[in-house]
Formats: sequence, structure tokens, C-alpha cells
Amino acid sequence: MSAVAAARELRAFLRRHGSRSPGAARAVLDGLADVVPADCAALSVADPVTGGHRTLASSYPATITDVIDTRMHTDRLFTVVRDGGQAVRVRDLAPSRRRGEIFERIILPHGFRDGLTLCLFAADDRYVGMLNASTLDARHPDDDTVALLELLAPDLAAALDPVPAPRARTGTLGADGTDGLLVEPGGRVVALSAGARPELVRARLAGLVDALRAGAPAPGPLLLVTGSGEVVGVELHATARGVLVLHRAAAPPAGLTVRELEVLDGVGHGLSNPEIGARLGIRPRTVATHVEHVLAKTGARNRAAAARCAARWGLVTG
Repeated sequence: MSAVAAARELRAFLRRHGSRSPGAARAVLDGLADVVPADCAALSVADPVTGGHRTLASSYPATITDVIDTRMHTDRLFTVVRDGGQAVRVRDLAPSRRRGEIFERIILPHGFRDGLTLCLFAADDRYVGMLNASTLDARHPDDDTVALLELLAPDLAAALDPVPAPRARTGTLGADGTDGLLVEPGGRVVALSAGARPELVRARLAGLVDALRAGAPAPGPLLLVTGSGEVVGVELHATARGVLVLHRAAAPPAGLTVRELEVLDGVGHGLSNPEIGARLGIRPRTVATHVEHVLAKTGARNRAAAARCAARWGLVTG
């Protein structure tokens, strides 16, 4: 496998699995072997409390790994490399800089003739860790290796960062049947996936979309019961270009039927049984039976407690 192909595979692995766990870090180090010709390598995460490191995976002798974890950060040369923000090879250093603990305890005693340190930074410029690689061959790592590593650096850093990168709301599209659309300021609806349903924006959702566009706080997740008897989970998010509407089919909570959800929505709005009956076109006595079922299934002791269930679920009927 070429180094470029290996780098692509490694980047895909990093984006799926990260590298903070020892098992994942070991897999990353194994993948780096096809990108970085090295006799020893280590992937270490920064410890912001001590200023040192915790090596997640290493092929160095244990004595060297201990120096990387507990002493390397105290070497003035490490500070220079970290502040430079790019991969640095031994050969890149002027002879006058080739001194200090890194050289005296790692490079010279073990006969390493070259190698590199790549400090890794999160998207907000926090230092999160580093990759070290050492070679007995003075010809490596070459310029192509350095270029590939610098391309991989953002993914390596994100994999080490304890703070998850913010995920775009649209990142859920296509997952678990989630579809979406964008309601632009002028009201035009733009489908974002093949299963997008613009008709969901009409009726009850239209008012929520308008309120969000006008600056109202975003509601929590909603449970929409459509006029055709479907139950749909909905999320609304304000964006710079309009209101993002994500939706997916959902199971009725607490084993309720669609009709019981419609009755519960009326209860949540403080309607009486006759008012709910008029709204749904059923007799008040039938509404009373549905209310009994709702109370039993939700465990609510009274109508007020049932109304709290409706609010918690973000129940909306259309």
C-alpha cells in the first residue's frame, strides 16, 4: 500500500474511532507505520494539569516512554517545537540546538539518527498531544512523510481532543431514517434529503418555525402527530440561512395510541372532555375513556400530571 493510500485509510479510521483509548491508539500507531518509516513511534496525549504527557501507544522502550511522559515537556527544545506548530525533524535543527534532555536521554543513547516530533492542536488552538517517531536511518522521515503527517495533523488532533468537535445538525441526515429541510427567510422550503417532507411545516409547525425565525428560543425535541395518524419526531434549529427542520418516524411513547396522543394534546392545552370531543369529532364519553387509558399508561395520577407528560414530549398534533 502506498503511503498516500495508507494516510487516507488512517484518516477514515480516526474520524470513525478516534484514538484516546489504548486499543484505538495502538491501531492508529500501526496505521502510521505505513505512512511514517520509523523504528520507534509513540502517540501521546497532553496532560494539562501536570504539563506532561500520557502515552497511549508506543513502540519505544519503556524507559523512553517514561521520559516522553514525565520529562520531555521540561526540555527547552520541546517548547520550541510546540510553539513552531509544525513537524520538526532532527535534521531540521541547527547543530547548536541538538542538546538537552531529548538528545541526551532518547536520541543519542539509542543511536537514532533522525526522527520527528509533531505537536497536535485542536481547532481552537489548544495543545492536545504529540506524535514522536525515531529512525536509525538518517534518510527518514523524508519530505513526503512530513507533508502527509501535516495533512493528517487535524484528524490526529481531533482524535486526541477530550472535547468532542461540534457536530453539524445536518450530520444526522440519513442516520436512523432522519430527513430534513430548510425553511428560508422568505418561506421557501429547500429539501435536504430524499425523504424530506415539506408538508410537515404546515399547520402547527408553521407557527413554531415563524416564532423561531423571529428570534424565539428553540423548542426541545417535538413529537408531532399528523392529520393522517403518523407520529414523527421533529427538531427545529435556527441557522443563519433559515430554520432547519429534522424529522424521523417515531414510536408513540408509553404505548399510547395515536388517538390517545390526540386526546392527551387536548388535555395538555387544558381542554375539557367536551371540548376535546368537539375538536376530534368524538363523544365526550369516548374522550373520558381515552383519558383513563392515558392516565393508566403514563402513570399520571391526574390530568395535570398527564399534561406535564405532553409538555415533556413536546407533543404537537396537526
